[in-house]
Amino acid sequence: EYAENTVKGFRKDVSGLLSFLEGRRGALTKEELIAYKKTLEQRLAPASVNRHIASLNKFTAWLGLSGLTLKTLKIQEPTTEDKALTVREFDRLLTAAVSRGKHKLALILLTLAGTGLRIGELKFVTAEAVKNGAAVVRHTGKIRAVILSEELQRHLTEFRAARRIVCGPLFTGSGGAAISRSYVAREMKKMARLCGVDPAKAFPHNLRHYFARRFLESGCPLSDLADVLGHKSVDTTRRYLRVNAAAQRRQLAKMKLLPVGKRYRDFSVQMII
Repeated sequence: EYAENTVKGFRKDVSGLLSFLEGRRGALTKEELIAYKKTLEQRLAPASVNRHIASLNKFTAWLGLSGLTLKTLKIQEPTTEDKALTVREFDRLLTAAVSRGKHKLALILLTLAGTGLRIGELKFVTAEAVKNGAAVVRHTGKIRAVILSEELQRHLTEFRAARRIVCGPLFTGSGGAAISRSYVAREMKKMARLCGVDPAKAFPHNLRHYFARRFLESGCPLSDLADVLGHKSVDTTRRYLRVNAAAQRRQLAKMKLLPVGKRYRDFSVQMII
């Protein structure tokens, strides 16, 4: 029930391990797994290493070798806010797409930012969902209803009428296939360059983060956000509460570290002395 890209990732990760073992003529032992983990640490970012480890742990568990479980790296995740889109930047992306006649792209961006859907869940935004005002999303065996705001529903209704879509997904690629992640990512970066937005911020999943930020800023509780996003644990959702470095500096600037009225003249000179 995993997404196709996730399955491909698992296969690639396990194939990497098997190639490593074959090159060393090694057996599937804890010592060899630890050695492979060290090679991963040398060439990959910590988050990527942990993704590989997760795949390998699933593989060994499937083989019934629970004693071969590897420990993930303990890392402090960077804040997502450092690469978060602002409302103004999102507006510029939309404006750039509309002004260049890319109305389907603009509506895809608006839908992702207005629902928090994953790009792979966009296929659940159907003509029927637009009529009902909610999309029924099935992801990894879990079903949830994602409400479409009145404004978004109106835009989608107009798009459906203009494209004469009677049933099924609104956004499709060539031959009626589901819209591809690579297409949306590529077009987002293209629009970002044209309108002066940092291309590093322009990727589909960042619109899910954008939705989460706006949802929390509106005063809605974290538990509700977890339900909307389809997270199994609130801990997964909690990362959206992090603030960026600039926001932390503003918060620290408001803190009073010294007694009111107390002055320390030539403090740096005294420290040197």
